Formats: sequence, C-alpha cells, structure tokens
Amino acid sequence: MPSNARQVVDILFFENVTSADSGIYMCTARNDIGIDVKVIHVIVKAKPPILHTGPIIHALTTVKVDYYTDARLRCNVSGFPTPSITWKHGNRSVISSGNTITVHNVTNSTAGYYTCIATNDVGTSQVNIFLQITYDTPRIVTGPKTTVIIVGQSHNFSCTANGHPKPSITWSYKSFAQESTTMPSHQLHQDGQVLTLFAHNTLNSGTLTCTAVNSFGDDKASVAVIFKNPIPTAFG
Repeated sequence: MPSNARQVVDILFFENVTSADSGIYMCTARNDIGIDVKVIHVIVKAKPPILHTGPIIHALTTVKVDYYTDARLRCNVSGFPTPSITWKHGNRSVISSGNTITVHNVTNSTAGYYTCIATNDVGTSQVNIFLQITYDTPRIVTGPKTTVIIVGQSHNFSCTANGHPKPSITWSYKSFAQESTTMPSHQLHQDGQVLTLFAHNTLNSGTLTCTAVNSFGDDKASVAVIFKNPIPTAFG
C-alpha cells in the first residue's frame, strides 16, 4: 500500500496523489460464509505542463494630449512566466512601476517615442508609442474698442484670447503727439484681461494695443484712444 494511502472503514484515502499511485488495487470482503474480491485499476493523470510563452504586447501607437497636460501611456502585456516591463524615452530609461507610465506637464522635450519592453525567460518584445502634443496659437476673441475718454474720467478696456497653452495678455501704448510709448495712468485687473485707463491730458491720446502670447505665437489688437476735454457748461 502506498505510504500516502490510508483506509478508513471501507474507504481508501490518498493524500497528495502522484503518478506513482497508479496501479491495481484489490478490495477484499470476508465473512463466515465466504469471500469476495473486486479489482480496481487506478490511473492518475498528471496536469498538463503550462507552456512558457513569450511576451505579447498590445498598445496604442499614438497618444495625443494638450501641451502642459499629463499623459498616461499603457501597454497590455501577456505571456508566461509573467513578463517584466521596462520603459525608455529615446535612449533614456524611464522610471516606472509596471505597464503604465504618467508623463507630467508634457512639453516638446518630453514628447516623442516611448518604448515599452517586456521580457521573460522565453524572449523579449517591444512596442513604440508616440506621444504627440497638440497646441493652438493665440487668437483674440474679445478685443478693445476705439474709445473717447473725457479728461478726468476713466474707461475699462477688455482683451480675452483663446489658445493652448493659455495665452498671457500684455498691453502697450503709443501716443499720437509725443511719440511716447509710456502707458498713461492705468490699472490692470483679471490677470491683465481688463485695463483701466485714466484720462488726465489730451496730449496722451494714442494707440492702445493688446497682445496675447503663448509658446507658439501671438495675436494683437490695436485701437485708437482719444482723450478729450469736457465741454464747458454755459450758465446764465
């Protein structure tokens, strides 16, 4: 009887069955009248071996994101044994914790081809994923308007622009009479999108220019600003 077999009443138990337990077993029953024997042929079938397979990678060939946003690159890997995964950007290794990497604040220097490399004892597979960034040059959608300001009063000028990355707004000024580029008395609001001009002197009349700028270009809008003395009021 195999060492891993034990009989409990009329049942034969096997523990940790192996192929060595295959064979012919006889069950014998006796009493005062006689004897009976049954022969049982036990066949132990081994589990089929798990075949080792090389890494297979499925991944997008191109990932598009906006400039200065985060990108997630992922490669789905199968194979046995479970492949290990490494990443490269060009010839430079990228720190990762598995089949997904996150590229933060994407710019021209971090865009381009990323390589996912999967390796096990069968072999190595790799795929390239192209990280592409999209952007928009600035376009002024609400620009300042030509305005007459009475001396002693003020006026708000607005300038808003679309674009990606988000454009910054700057203002410049050139007077008609003095050929000066000094901005008259003013205040800026809402991250520069609103400019308040204060009229102190008619000689300060000139051209006001709003400029929207990002990393990929600029857009300008210019208007005339006239400072005018108030009309005298007649009494009597």
